[in-house]
Amino acid sequence: IFTVAHYNIEANVSFSGLPATICSANSPVTLTGFPAGGVFSGPGISGNTFNPALAGAGGPYSITYTYGYLNNTICTSSSSQTILVNTAGSLSISGLSSNYCIDATAVTLTGFPAGGTFSGPGISGNTFSPSLAGLGGPFLITYSYTDTGVGCTNTVTQYVNVISNITTMSGLFSQYCLNAPEVTLTGNPAGGIFSGPGITGNIFNPALAGVGGPYSI
Repeated sequence: IFTVAHYNIEANVSFSGLPATICSANSPVTLTGFPAGGVFSGPGISGNTFNPALAGAGGPYSITYTYGYLNNTICTSSSSQTILVNTAGSLSISGLSSNYCIDATAVTLTGFPAGGTFSGPGISGNTFSPSLAGLGGPFLITYSYTDTGVGCTNTVTQYVNVISNITTMSGLFSQYCLNAPEVTLTGNPAGGIFSGPGITGNIFNPALAGVGGPYSI
């Protein structure tokens, strides 16, 4: 005698948490499937989250939640929704160099697309002033733009340093005997170049300079 079991399972699968549209720069969203224990699939899916950056701008993308009844051995049912990933597009900054002297004139910055906002040390409106930023860096300058058509905001950043224009040297006296030992000179900020009679690299040699002077180092 054989007994045949008949299963009549109503497919009632659904999920929540997926918006119809999202910006590519937004954080991942958590999805909840019903009944619990199913599997999500589709572009941008990682486990039970949808990551718009992973999916990329575009769509509409189809996201599916699949649930298998009776340990996935009898039948499965699924539910699908679509999502559109928008973006504010590529942004850029022009007019900003990577290094400025502290007394340099303020510079006008241009953001693309126009209509965004600059922020960061030394920023006033769309100008960067080295003296306002102060010595130091790298300072982070940000340009933010909101595309009202798709409701998305994007940002682009650039770094800038503000450098002192004051240089000093140490290790050099005002007079030397011709047969005096060589002396090592130190410049501040480091990385500059010494020049003048008797100079080799960062060394002053009185014998190489010769009797005379005053010499300009």
